[in-house]
Amino acid sequence: MVWLKAIEVHYGDTPSSEPSDAIPVVDGNNGDINAGMKGKYVWLVPRYSDDPSSAPSSIRIIIQDDADHNRDDMAKGAGGKYRYIDLQYGEGEKIKRVSLLRRKDSVSYNTIHSLGFDGYSGDINSGRGGDYLYIVWKTH
Repeated sequence: MVWLKAIEVHYGDTPSSEPSDAIPVVDGNNGDINAGMKGKYVWLVPRYSDDPSSAPSSIRIIIQDDADHNRDDMAKGAGGKYRYIDLQYGEGEKIKRVSLLRRKDSVSYNTIHSLGFDGYSGDINSGRGGDYLYIVWKTH
């Protein structure tokens, strides 16, 4: 069994720069984090391990005014606030798989659960308009 170990942020200048191992997108929607915004093309790439002790139990989205030079900005080149992934480690079920969910409306736990997922992050696009965008996950 594999477990989530990390989520890397990858940048590109064209849609064809999308990594082949980019995070899967529910319903085949656009996987570019900056879709509809200015800036770089941005994709998330999950990394997995067979070690459950390295797996997070939750994923938080940090949105802030100041750059954090220890993290990769998911809104690179778009202007406005900086957006970062923060893997949370603690008690509870560990994350084994992640996907990206893009919707026109906000979602609830019931929506996520009906799609077969156990949890979801905050909206990556919060405060900047555009689609609602979440990292969703399955646990074990």
